Order: sequence, then C-alpha cells, then structure tokens
Amino acid sequence: MKKIKIYSLMLLSITLLSKCDDNLTDLNTDPNSAVSVAPSTLLTTAQYNFYNTTQGVTVNADWGQLMVQQWSQTEYTEDSRYNQDVNFFNGTWSAMYASVLKELNSAKALVENQDLSEAIINNKKNIIDVMSTQVFAFLTDGFDKVPFTEAIGENSLPSYDSQEVIYKAMLATLENAATTFSTSSPSFTSGDIVYNGNVAHWVKLTHSLMLRYAMRIADVDPATASKYIKIAATNLITTNAENALFTFESSLVRSNPLFQNYTPLDGNRDDYAVSEYLVSTLTSMGDPRLGKFAKLSTSGDIKGMPYGLSDNDATVLKPVVSRPNDNVRAATTPHVIISAAEVHFLLAEAYQRGILSGDAAAAYASGVSASMNYWGISDSAAIAGYVSNNPYNAANWKESIGTQKWVALYMNGFQAWNEWRRLDYPQLSAPAAAVINTIPVRMPYPLSETQSNSSQLDKVTTTPADMQTKVWWDVN
Repeated sequence: MKKIKIYSLMLLSITLLSKCDDNLTDLNTDPNSAVSVAPSTLLTTAQYNFYNTTQGVTVNADWGQLMVQQWSQTEYTEDSRYNQDVNFFNGTWSAMYASVLKELNSAKALVENQDLSEAIINNKKNIIDVMSTQVFAFLTDGFDKVPFTEAIGENSLPSYDSQEVIYKAMLATLENAATTFSTSSPSFTSGDIVYNGNVAHWVKLTHSLMLRYAMRIADVDPATASKYIKIAATNLITTNAENALFTFESSLVRSNPLFQNYTPLDGNRDDYAVSEYLVSTLTSMGDPRLGKFAKLSTSGDIKGMPYGLSDNDATVLKPVVSRPNDNVRAATTPHVIISAAEVHFLLAEAYQRGILSGDAAAAYASGVSASMNYWGISDSAAIAGYVSNNPYNAANWKESIGTQKWVALYMNGFQAWNEWRRLDYPQLSAPAAAVINTIPVRMPYPLSETQSNSSQLDKVTTTPADMQTKVWWDVN
C-alpha cells in the first residue's frame, strides 16, 4: 500500500500529547503497520478516533460546553476564562489529519481496488466520503481556513483553503453521495460502527448533514444554501429511532470519554458543575429536561455554578453546586452525530426563511418534542403545555430556535457552539474574570502548525492564537 504523507503530522504519534484529557485511546492494533489490511478496519479506526475526539474532554467539555455556558468549571477554571493558547488543540489537530483523514483516504483507495460490484464499491466510497466531510466540517468550523485540497498527499507543506471553498466542496460531495447511494445493494459487512453498513440510514444521515451545513452558510451565501437545503429536504432523519448515534462500549477503555474523565482511568476528576445560567434559564422556562441534565446538590435542589469564576471563587462553591447528571456521561452514553430534534429546528428555519414551504411553528414544536422524548420525557400533554408556555415567535425566530437548539444540543458542545455563533441566541457574554472581553468565536491554530507549516499558515493569519475573529459563515 502506498505510504501517504501527512505534511507536518507524520512525526506526531497517534497518542495525543497536547492535553491529558483528549482521551484518544490507541486501538489494540495498528492497521497501518499490517502487511494486509481491510478497508473496514481503517473505517473502524477513523470512526472511533473522530467521534471519541469530538465527544471528549478537550473539544466537548473544555471547549464546547464551556463556550456555550452550559457547564462551569469547579477548579482550574482557566478554560472558562478563555485562557487557551496555541497548545490547546495540538492533539486534536493531529488526530483529525493523521488518525482520521489518513485512515479514510487509505480505506477509500483500498475499496476502489476491491473485486466487487460497482454499486457496492460506490456505497462504501460514499460512506467514507460522508465521514471525511464531517471531519473537514469540524476543522473549518473550528479554525476557519485549514488545509483541504492539499491536506493528504505528497505535499509536506500544504496550503490553506478558504472556508467558502471547503463548504462548497463538502456540499457537492454530500450531493454526490446522496444521489449515488444504492439502497438495493450492500456496503460494509463489518467495520462500520455507526450504522453497520445500512445504506438507507446512511442516505438519511447524508441528507441531514447536508441540511445542517447548507443552513450554516445561509446568511453568507443564501443561493448556495437554498440549492442544497432543497436537495437535502427530500430524505431526512425525522424520528429519534433514526438518530445518528455513535455508541461507546461498557469496557472502561472504550467507554464515553467523559465517563472516563471522572473514573480512576483519568484520576477521578471532578472538574464540572452545571452552570448557573443553564439552571436559571431552564427553570424560568419550566423545562423538565433540567432534571435529566443535572444532579441534585447537597442541599437537595439543583444549584448551578456561576460561570467563569476565578480558581479561588470556584473552589469555595464547589462543595454545594450540582454536577451533571450521571446519565449524560455514562459509559455507553452515545455521541449524537445529528438528531431528529436538530433536523426539525433546521426545517423550522428553512420554512421561516422561505426556502422551503412549511409551518415553522409546527416544526419548532416537533423539535422540542423530539428533544424531550430523547431525554426520556414522554408525557405529550406536558410537552404541549411547555410549547404553549414557550411558543414560537416568528418575529424573533432566531431567539426561539436558537434557545431551544441550545437546550437540545446539551452534551453536544461543539455543535451547540456552532449554532450559538450562527444564531446569536441565547445571548451570552464573557465573564468578568475572562482574559479576553468576548466569547471565543474560533479555535486557536495549533503550535505544531506554527512550527512546521508556518510558511503556509502565515499567509492566512499573523495571530495564530486569535480567538476573536469570526469564521466566514459567522456574519452576524
């Protein structure tokens, strides 16, 4: 198998060194060192590494959950005060390129040479393409300009592509997959640890991701957004039974990385409480999901921790505030790739914008209901009463959709941060103790790029640690 160069990343170990809580665990075997390897093995490696990283402490907790102020830190509070620097995402960056995109690229090359029907090969390649699209979406949504067209290949110093170029290529890739999947043919018989090779589910996931990414650029490129929203709307995830989930295993080393974080595997850490803002907001709305999100405090109620405190102030309150509910970070709690609730909120927005024909208020209500059901609240009368008390407001639809999306995306911190940046609701502000005066709207580039690919990085920024310049699609 041809050895693929990953520019500055081939000198980095797959084991992440930047932060102890990246929680990427090496697989028992290294498929790249084998004489012969099946593409299904490479797919497994890529899927595990990607979803384990995005669900993990660095991306999901210390960045996403904190940026949208759903959690607060109980000690070592520098992350909630925006004290991140170029060291923060070193391991994440290398994982995405060297441990995910490299595996997917190798798997696709192997699939193309398999002695199978064209339909089966296309199905496998499409699954790999949909996975790669998610990885590039993560990278560009976080960092803005990133290596894309030259990311994987012979160029050891790849150039950076604009987010506009990346997004248009991503959407075209998803359109190709959506239109060339064959549901009458199989795909991977093993190795796909998301949908077990079920092509019909992958088709729905592809359309749903297309809807997410197309809507993300609706304010900056409405024509492109409208084109792909209309294509996406033909076959979407609309029920919780269809949710795209990555489920972790019960064994400790393969468990949810946030579960590992507060077990002996990671030193029995106790770094997080639910935020005072989360508690007060859900309490004011009469939201029954609060009890699913948080544990009772020592005083028998749910008490949130003020966000962004100094280490000393947080230490004083740590004994009396509520921790996240055990169920939100249990060993087998899945990472939500995309849910029916998110899709319904996206449809509500598409209806409100006039891109699609439909009832925005009804889609909003469906999104709330799907989220409630996902969190174990099934009383339809109670849900209807909640929607009645927190109705859709067409005059300020970004607030209605943005607030409910913020709630529904609890525990999916990175996507919650994306949607908060795009919709600007709920209205959050930087804490008084923060080291910068605004909530970060981009991730700092990693130190590894400043050291090994500076000739290209310098073309897109002179301040790689910048967290205050908006990405291309964030125009409001």
